[in-house]
Amino acid sequence: MAKAVETAATRKLPDLPVAPGRLPLLGHSMSLLRSPFAFLQSLTVIGDIVRVDIGTLPVYMLTRPELVHQILVTKARDIQRGILFERVRPLHGNGLTVAEGQAHLRQRRLLQPVLHPNAIGGYVETMRRNTQALADSWREGQRIDVSQVTTDLILAITTDAMFGMSVEPAAVRTVRAAVPAILGNLMVRTQMPVFLERFPLPVNRRFEAAARDVRRVVDEVVAHRREHPSEEGDLIGMLLSARDPESGEPMSARQVRDEAVGVFINGIATTATTLAWFLHQLARNPDSEERLLAEVEAVRGDGTPLDQALGRLGYTRRVIQEVLRLHPLLMLMRRTTRSLTLGGVEIPPGVELGYSPTALHRDPAVYPEPYRLDPDRWLPERAKPLPAGAFAAFGEGRHRCIGEHFAWAELLVAAAVLLPRWKLRHADDHGAEDVREVNAIHPRPDRLHMVLTARTAPDRGRAAPEA
Repeated sequence: MAKAVETAATRKLPDLPVAPGRLPLLGHSMSLLRSPFAFLQSLTVIGDIVRVDIGTLPVYMLTRPELVHQILVTKARDIQRGILFERVRPLHGNGLTVAEGQAHLRQRRLLQPVLHPNAIGGYVETMRRNTQALADSWREGQRIDVSQVTTDLILAITTDAMFGMSVEPAAVRTVRAAVPAILGNLMVRTQMPVFLERFPLPVNRRFEAAARDVRRVVDEVVAHRREHPSEEGDLIGMLLSARDPESGEPMSARQVRDEAVGVFINGIATTATTLAWFLHQLARNPDSEERLLAEVEAVRGDGTPLDQALGRLGYTRRVIQEVLRLHPLLMLMRRTTRSLTLGGVEIPPGVELGYSPTALHRDPAVYPEPYRLDPDRWLPERAKPLPAGAFAAFGEGRHRCIGEHFAWAELLVAAAVLLPRWKLRHADDHGAEDVREVNAIHPRPDRLHMVLTARTAPDRGRAAPEA
């Protein structure tokens, strides 16, 4: 694809196309709620920038990767997060997820050492232990709900890594019950008209109650840790001990709470869903599964410790990246803070801009055969020609996902521990072609039931070591 060249503004907002199907007061909210995937992908053929109304709020959707790259990187100084992030503030408070400007820079400086790639190795054993426990619990011929299993696994890993092993079981149960309620209602809350947020609708009540539960539990853990410092290497302890590299000041207890909630919720939603799609896609593509298993066996067969082996799983990483391409976040938004020119259009301050990673990643003009799992499209020589902004799974620029390396480690550990031991195949009464995407911030499978088969010696030969 030819790289877009920025030109002087030749058009204004009223000149831009409007997506079809707009309704009075509701705008395009019904289209987003009923058929979000088809609706967002349809915008690509309408124009580079297309107006979509969420209720009465106009949002200008960017359908070309180069334009997305501009708002996230090259023109980021003139952009802030926007209304979508404001609507999740009851959950995230003033944490990094919603922070802007200098507050965002300060919090990112404080959090970077906690989630830096050099720190992730310390959590690999926690990831392995929980994943191994899951593998040990499975039985030959067992039928599992994959979305539930992966959510429980990532919840267990994140709870251990965040809180350590000293949290009361009742508190852990509260958090584990609240997370599905938050994730299940988050997308609906952000797609519905703003004025409905003031009404006690079930979606609002469930979201706000679950958010209160999570924040209360984290508040209790933070208060306990401040009074009884622990030497456990958990994320709460690291957040409490973090110091601003410029001022030397620590975070307040409230700020620690807000950051912990952000890391906790954001990490669970995306990683658990990606792991579910990963297992689904491997079952659909047995050739890729065989290559992955051969790599894991070769890398781990010589006794290499797991934390060191992760960096050598090149093909496994490409499979995961391809799953992230096929199944990314549905939609994100930003807001202009100054006048700027974007794609030849004059954009004034205060305008909401949106983009859909799902639509970008499935654009055949960028990715030939976009619905085919092709891990080798991420080989350097094939990925190099992709335009800037073409892969948006973790974002770009100053707001790039700070938990990216933690998520990569969780997914690689799951592949290295689960797959050499168990083969997962779709249940006969609900095959691979019957799996549908559910409308969510990170779309998940609607129903993904799979049956377990132990990998015998003739099937795979020598199994990889467990630790």
